[in-house]
Amino acid sequence: QPTFEHRVRKWVAENSDMDNTAIFRKLYDTSSEFLDKNNVPQLILIIAEYQYKAAFVVDQEINLTACLTEIMVNCEFK
Repeated sequence: QPTFEHRVRKWVAENSDMDNTAIFRKLYDTSSEFLDKNNVPQLILIIAEYQYKAAFVVDQEINLTACLTEIMVNCEFK
């Protein structure tokens, strides 16, 4: 059975045609639905960091996967 991390990488690869800005915005807009309220500020900082990095990285898929991984590691979900 694939791990959660493996499923995230697969999802990012399958949706690599999506605009990362839209994905970041959706995470921001819906954060209170899936995160403990005390973790929303951490999510905002992570999103801001990876939006900034997106302007410089060669591979957007790796950047988005790294962002989602950092969110999984550093934020508590409901």
